[in-house]
Amino acid sequence: MQQQCRRALWLAIPALILLIITYFLYLSGQHGPAFLPTNSDLTPQEPDSLEPEEVPKDNTTYHPSGSRVERNVTRTLVIAKLQEEDTLWVDNLVRDDPYLTSAVYVVDNNTSAPFTVPLNKGHEVMVYLTYIIDHYHSLSDISIFMHAHQITWHNNDFLDFDSAKMVHRLRSQYILDNGYMNLRCHLDPGCPDHIHPYIGKDSDDILNVPEAAVIGMAWGQLFPGSPVPSVLSQPCCAQFAVSADQIRKIPQERYLEFRQWLLATELDDRLSGRVWEYVWHWLFTGQPEFCPVETTCYCEGYGVCFDPNDYQLYFQIRGEARKLEGEVRELETEATETDITTSERISELKSKIDELHRKMDEIRARTKGIEQ
Repeated sequence: MQQQCRRALWLAIPALILLIITYFLYLSGQHGPAFLPTNSDLTPQEPDSLEPEEVPKDNTTYHPSGSRVERNVTRTLVIAKLQEEDTLWVDNLVRDDPYLTSAVYVVDNNTSAPFTVPLNKGHEVMVYLTYIIDHYHSLSDISIFMHAHQITWHNNDFLDFDSAKMVHRLRSQYILDNGYMNLRCHLDPGCPDHIHPYIGKDSDDILNVPEAAVIGMAWGQLFPGSPVPSVLSQPCCAQFAVSADQIRKIPQERYLEFRQWLLATELDDRLSGRVWEYVWHWLFTGQPEFCPVETTCYCEGYGVCFDPNDYQLYFQIRGEARKLEGEVRELETEATETDITTSERISELKSKIDELHRKMDEIRARTKGIEQ
């Protein structure tokens, strides 16, 4: 009998060990294998409230892993406009895109307009700050901040200077990955080495860039305790897209303080607006100079991708064409009906211009993503 008990005990021990091992494997499985990082490990964590003065100067951009679950991205188009400006293009975009909404602020009508501002001051800055303050807790995934005009010189050449095309082609994932995007791909004006804030010493910038004279003073008021950068640069002209996460890295109270500064400042609208034109990128990226490669902006931001040498070649050819077009205008102003030599010269120049435009069209035709 005693031998049978010992035999049963020896048989029970392996079963008990197996049960214990199974139990511990189950518990560890609840937390994932120790050698496999969790999602929070894959993406570096940042503080919940990150103010510009706390942003690391190298501002490394971290991209989410390829396993990220894709979904339909919500976007809001925020527009600053006067009553007389036409924003039908915005209505058309919203009508055709179920994931796009609009917030069109009428700055000179604070009674009947659905979106307005406490005071028409600082150009588009008052609109942008007011939208962020009022929608801080209910932001779309991406907020797109733009002016009211559809066609304007400071929009992108390869999208026909058209705001509607820019919004339509804008790559949401690029903005979600990077947090901030200046909507203008062309660096000039604004990049590089653009504004050297005036902080008490002589500067040539004051003659060429008037806001340089006041931005040092404004900086101390907007970002107390943060050193004035030696240079501020980004492509003009205060049109950009920002992710909700990036906006919320700054506490809502700070945006209220920024707007209060705008309401209280004695700077005229032009200067206060221009100060912020070269502050937005620092606010959302921590970089004093934000000058992306133009072709990267086009390709990753809008899906318009060039052959390696075509981009510079296009603008070289266009520069030649514009120079000849200017010469034609001069000759046409001076020419008389009987001036045969001048007429022949104009005809010759127009033929050269047509040939240059043909070459430009060829480049556009072989550029991926351009709508013909």
